[in-house]
Amino acid sequence: MVKRVLCCLLLLVMMVSALGEDAPPVLVDRINAPEVHADFAFAEDAPLLEVIFPQILNCDAAFLRCGGETMLVDCATQGQAVRIINMCKQLGITHIDRVVNTHPHEDHIGGLRDLLKEITVGELWVCFPLDYNAHMINAVAVAERAGVPVKTFADGDVFTLGGATIEVWKLEGRANQLNNCSAQLLVTYGERTLLMAADLQDEGQRQMAELHGEQLDADILKYPHHGIEALRAEYRAAVSPLFLVVTNNHRQTAGWKAIQRGDIPFAYTVPGFVCAFTDGVTWLTHRIPSEIKY
Repeated sequence: MVKRVLCCLLLLVMMVSALGEDAPPVLVDRINAPEVHADFAFAEDAPLLEVIFPQILNCDAAFLRCGGETMLVDCATQGQAVRIINMCKQLGITHIDRVVNTHPHEDHIGGLRDLLKEITVGELWVCFPLDYNAHMINAVAVAERAGVPVKTFADGDVFTLGGATIEVWKLEGRANQLNNCSAQLLVTYGERTLLMAADLQDEGQRQMAELHGEQLDADILKYPHHGIEALRAEYRAAVSPLFLVVTNNHRQTAGWKAIQRGDIPFAYTVPGFVCAFTDGVTWLTHRIPSEIKY
């Protein structure tokens, strides 16, 4: 009887081991470890969620495409909107279904005017009052002049992009806490997740970890606030990211030092375009070289 039980346990261990060997990877990182899973490729007909970050510095913008639908989360500063436009031209993107603004700071919404001169946009989505500050008022006026409808979204909203689901978390606070009130977007496609943390700072990270805990768990984290500050311990533990995307240059801030010393693979949004594609089972990260150097 004991021998039979031992044999069954051995067989179970062998089966689990075999399944582990055959299981597809969660992350294939062609930016930092191109030799690992070098033969990995998505199935030729696999529908994908594509997330592409333009070559930007100290501001936010990310292009998402899934199931034929497109979205731009934030649109950089007025000065760096040209980098989004040039990326779109290089990749053949001429229309964006909706631009989603996480909060009305210049480095997240200032580029809208120039973007609308070159790219057609279906809708502008905002999550603050339309008269919240000068940046919001200007963006709404720009959208209206271009004939782009303005829609609002809020904490707890869930919307879709093709086959992807996007959940919104947004803290409330005083006007001088705008960064910590910026909308957090958890993007889910199949089994894979990406958290776009906008400009969340230390206190916001504490509140988010306290409110949502393990719900924050994400494979990829769009690092909050351009990597200026280090992640708060409880927030990092809740998110448990496998990969970081940092919309910043390499200034030696506390965040830069923590990222460099840390054990999580990362990519800064310079040079080229940082890409994260998934079929819902595996993330593939890589860079597309920009045809234009800045």
